[in-house]
Amino acid sequence: MDLYIERAGKEITLEEWKAYVKSDRELLLSEQGQGINPLTRAPMHFKIPGRAVYRKSCEILYKEGKIGCDSSSDEIIKKLSEISRSLDACVFDCGEEIR
Repeated sequence: MDLYIERAGKEITLEEWKAYVKSDRELLLSEQGQGINPLTRAPMHFKIPGRAVYRKSCEILYKEGKIGCDSSSDEIIKKLSEISRSLDACVFDCGEEIR
């Protein structure tokens, strides 16, 4: 995750993140992932705890107390900034805090 939210001193819990997602009408908790097995080419389905989708287009993932994604559009930076304020956290881009 190049763009992510992290809180100093107190990890963001998966439960806390899920509660936030449920309270935000622009986010949808969608913990099912899918893909194609590269060896058999068969469809695969798997669980991704804390995976949310923003406006049906951008995946936001939870991993080890951080929330983030690979997109760095102005729109997603604005959304992650909004989320970070709610969680008393900061947004980082490749390790550098975004102000």
